[in-house]
Amino acid sequence: MAALKARDGRDPRELAAMDIDKHLGDRALKTRYVATMFDILAPGYDTFTRVFSFGMDRGWKRRLIDEAVRRAPKAPRILDLACGTGDLGRELAQRTSAPMTLGLDLSPVMLSEASRHAGAMQLAACDMLRLCVPDNSFEMVSVGYGIRNTPDAQQALKEIARAIKPGGIFLNLDFYKPANRPWRELLLQYMWHAGSLAGWIWHREPIVYGYIAHSIRRFLTIAEFESALTAAGFAIEWRASRLGGGIGMHVARRL
Repeated sequence: MAALKARDGRDPRELAAMDIDKHLGDRALKTRYVATMFDILAPGYDTFTRVFSFGMDRGWKRRLIDEAVRRAPKAPRILDLACGTGDLGRELAQRTSAPMTLGLDLSPVMLSEASRHAGAMQLAACDMLRLCVPDNSFEMVSVGYGIRNTPDAQQALKEIARAIKPGGIFLNLDFYKPANRPWRELLLQYMWHAGSLAGWIWHREPIVYGYIAHSIRRFLTIAEFESALTAAGFAIEWRASRLGGGIGMHVARRL
């Protein structure tokens, strides 16, 4: 298990010292908390995601990309938000012959990880709630596990709608709060215990991945997200869910 450890990011004790309920309940503090967390977990993030999802993450992303590419305009300019290591944006760029792909993330350490494999993909630090891009400047916007980590999902969707051209494609993959309460509690208990164990193995601090269960509990159900997506000016063209509503995938078109 020692090979799984990833200790070359920020000191995980910084995150452990933060009161999670206080930080997730405050707009400004949540942004700071999330930036610190991703600076810590950036090294080894892709390995963790594959292991923690039992390899399902690859299949989810592949299906989402297939559905998005099927609906994409020719040679779209792509904006990949909360880009992490850039895997989603790079795959989309290859599949669509995109002339330009921009990856934005809140975490400088995550962007440093992305730069190792970026190729022609441009990278910059930016807050999803205040996107540093002009109006109507992209034909495709992607987000993987990002909107849940913002302090305001509705504002994030409004910013995405501002950045994408009418007729453009938005694709999103995230964890959601299952609508069925007994299943929700069972899933969140699993996520808390499994995430805490993974946090200890990778970083010797359980909360680094124990955070996932906290963030899901405070997030939306898939139905609530779809209402917010429609309110932001999108028409949903494809949707799928996994894990009893714990995972949602959406492809939507900007009206």
